[in-house]
Amino acid sequence: VGDEMPKPFSDARGRERFILTLWDTQQAGGALRMAFLYDTQKRSSGRTHDTIALAYIGEIKQMWLGIKDVKIVGPTKVSEPSYDYWRLDFSAPDQVPRYNSAIVITLSDRRVLVVRAGAPSQSELDGEVDSLARMRFDKNQK
Repeated sequence: VGDEMPKPFSDARGRERFILTLWDTQQAGGALRMAFLYDTQKRSSGRTHDTIALAYIGEIKQMWLGIKDVKIVGPTKVSEPSYDYWRLDFSAPDQVPRYNSAIVITLSDRRVLVVRAGAPSQSELDGEVDSLARMRFDKNQK
C-alpha cells in the first residue's frame, strides 16, 4: 500500500502506518477515495489535542503549498458528538482525484490518526468526509 500512495502523502519519517486504503476501482491506477494512516509518535501531555492536530495538519499544508495551481482551504475545526477533528481541503485541476481532504484526529493517547479522502467533486468529497461522523476512532469513545 505504501508504494501505491500518491506523493506527497507518503511517510518520510518511518513512524506512520497505513491502516487501510480504498480506491475507486479494483484495477491499478484508480483514484484514491480514502486512506487511513496512524502516526505512532506519542506527543507530549503538555500539548492540547488541538495543538497536536494543528501541528500535524500544518506539515500536510506545507507539502501542498509549493505545488502549482493547488487551492488550499482551511484548516477548519469540526466537532462531532464523540470527537473533534481538523480538516484541510486541497484541490488542483490536474490532480486525480481533483478534490481532497486531510482529516486529523488526535486520539486519547496523544497519537494521531489521519484520514485522506478524495473525490471528483466538492460535493462528493463533503459526503465522504461527512460519512466519518458515524465512525469511532478511539476505544475510549462512547
